[in-house]
Amino acid sequence: MKTKRNSIYMLTLLGAIVACSKDSVQNPEKEIIVELPKDTTKVESALMLGVNGHPLNQEAYLALTPAKQIELIANLGMKIYRIDVTVDPSTGYMKMHDNFLELYRLADSAGIILLPMLPIDDLTFEETEQEARESGYRRGINFATTYKDYFDYYNVGNELDIDCILPDSVGTSEEHYDAKKFAVIAANLRGIIEGIRAVDNAAKTMVNTTWLHYGYLFMLENYGVEFDIIAYHWYDDMEETAAKHYDIPDITKLLTEMFTKQIWFTEFNIRNADGKESDLKQRDFLNTFIQKCRNNPGVAAAVIYELLDQPVFNNIESHYGLYRWSMLGNSVEPKLWALEHAILR
Repeated sequence: MKTKRNSIYMLTLLGAIVACSKDSVQNPEKEIIVELPKDTTKVESALMLGVNGHPLNQEAYLALTPAKQIELIANLGMKIYRIDVTVDPSTGYMKMHDNFLELYRLADSAGIILLPMLPIDDLTFEETEQEARESGYRRGINFATTYKDYFDYYNVGNELDIDCILPDSVGTSEEHYDAKKFAVIAANLRGIIEGIRAVDNAAKTMVNTTWLHYGYLFMLENYGVEFDIIAYHWYDDMEETAAKHYDIPDITKLLTEMFTKQIWFTEFNIRNADGKESDLKQRDFLNTFIQKCRNNPGVAAAVIYELLDQPVFNNIESHYGLYRWSMLGNSVEPKLWALEHAILR
């Protein structure tokens, strides 16, 4: 992590997928046994663990202090906090700049890397490729000029593959994508990365995708988008369907066999649309998937989605957290995975 120089991802079966989101509610009538791993040497690994959060723009996180968020993350032994940032593209400044500075100070002191997810929310498919590249360049250079002293890694865009994939397509090959839409997306991503590198030559950039949309990644490489790291989003429904219908029992192995770039899983968890899935299910999936990542030296990071439940949404995005957050008293309660891992520390 840089020291500041001044002061401071639902699939329809065998088809297309829509991107990210989950959780679990314990059955009060059923005793849940907290289990420690039998081989605690597996706790230490070159794999960096992390978690997603929304500390600059969503209610649960705005209610919980940055200090408390960093405390929860540090207590889990995590080294990455992936955050979405709302940026004015004309200036490069985050809309909660001062809040970010406080979060950065606390994260840096705890040895936690902040990974910004730089959204592309104003992209239109009426632009030419050149226009998309130029607007991307401006976005990238403005953001990096302001924040290059704070970030080593930049997550550029979020699941833009979904914006150009054709209906009922799996995503494994070029024929599965709208060529015109893809070209605009690729040009914009190329421009953003070029802009970032214009002022931060040491920056490591990553582009993400989800499900079996790895064809999109090959297309980006062929287009000339020079990103450094593949960021991938993977959930338990994908794990089950990939194994059952595509003979892919381990997505980590497939990706490292196809690509030479480093792999980061920047979102993974269970689907828990109604909040009725058990903590046990979440715990078991997370542990199993993390172990797959640990066993694969081509995977450098695994970042769980997400830190806190968000009950205020009252939809499929409400139950992904490692911790339950309650508006009443602004309190947090660990789910089983978090409870076990905090105990280990």
